[in-house]
Amino acid sequence: YQSNTAADILNTITNIQPKESSGGAGETRESSVFKLSDAMLKKLPPDYLAHEVKARLIKMGIFNSINIFLRQEIDRMQKVITMLRSCLTDLQLAIEGTIIMSENLTDALDNMYNARVPELWKKISWDSSTLGFWFTEFLERNAQFSSWIYDGRPNVFWMTGFFNPQGFLTAMRQEVTRAHRGWALDSVTLHNEVTKLMKEEIKIPPPVCIQ
Repeated sequence: YQSNTAADILNTITNIQPKESSGGAGETRESSVFKLSDAMLKKLPPDYLAHEVKARLIKMGIFNSINIFLRQEIDRMQKVITMLRSCLTDLQLAIEGTIIMSENLTDALDNMYNARVPELWKKISWDSSTLGFWFTEFLERNAQFSSWIYDGRPNVFWMTGFFNPQGFLTAMRQEVTRAHRGWALDSVTLHNEVTKLMKEEIKIPPPVCIQ
């Protein structure tokens, strides 16, 4: 499902790219971006409800280092979701003439039409070479957090899908330290082992450590 959603968005973005004028009356920039905004809004994930997230974290162990990290990541993802929904909705209203086209909305209009990531989006999320790649990564990042909080801790983690990968490594060391009485955090080091396994092939996590 996630791959199909990403493919749909990429196709939509590709279809609105500026094309060389052939003298005919083509779709306007505003109309193209309105259509893209509509497609993205339909693909947006639902908000994380604070009481649901808290209940899940309590069940999982709210004071566990890894779960504290998860809560922080979800908080940041929710800010991106809120910003994205607000920006896309306001952009459509501005295109329709219902509200004033602000500086941020003008930037979003220009960048989205040229398949680039609007500046406001990058400020609270991450940079990416194209809008299509950014939105695909947005959906995939959110999918990891959503599955983790609602379906349970995964057997493997997508490190580059975190806002704060270093925070994950620190939380991992803290968890391993607390699992071994007498261990000191400073004495716990990271060990990497490269395998040929795909993530789908890993059915269980290793004992007392994280993949």
